[in-house]
Amino acid sequence: MEAYDNIVYRRKPNPYIRLITGNVIADIGCGSGQNCYQFKGKLTICLDLSLNQLMQAKKRGCENLIHADMEYLPFRNSSLSSLLYIASLHHLRDPSLALDEGYRVLKDKGEILVTVWLVHFRTFFRRYLVKKSIINGKEVRRFYRLYYPYELKRVMESMGFSTKVYKIYRMGSLLPNNALYYGIKTVV
Repeated sequence: MEAYDNIVYRRKPNPYIRLITGNVIADIGCGSGQNCYQFKGKLTICLDLSLNQLMQAKKRGCENLIHADMEYLPFRNSSLSSLLYIASLHHLRDPSLALDEGYRVLKDKGEILVTVWLVHFRTFFRRYLVKKSIINGKEVRRFYRLYYPYELKRVMESMGFSTKVYKIYRMGSLLPNNALYYGIKTVV
């Protein structure tokens, strides 16, 4: 948590957030708020476990800030039309509790957009990784669960989402290093 608390350089908004069309959007694990201003005119909620990240989001103009854990969302059942999990689920060893919560708070036929990091050669194809960083002269560690290329799609469908777009893409790498999932909550 300490490493994540101090990271404020999150880059540009994810280019795939344009897929989101809902009117009530929650950015789960919003980080420093790089995505919230992309949804002008819509109710956008920025949720993060880190107070420092929320303060950085506020500096960027994000207004609806919630300090909470993605595994225990403070929203009513079926209350949100859209959920974003941009580079946040891969910090959990097991995303099922967080995705159960996402499914619970999402309206019927609501949309969800998720991005995660993939295993790659720089990490010797390791699945679980603790990355060390030096921040303000102090060594801090961050946990990552790296996904196999089509694993995210299988996980999302097993949680009750219907796939609309699944894409493997690259960001700052020669080889694909990210997976994107865009889907709809299906009602059973």
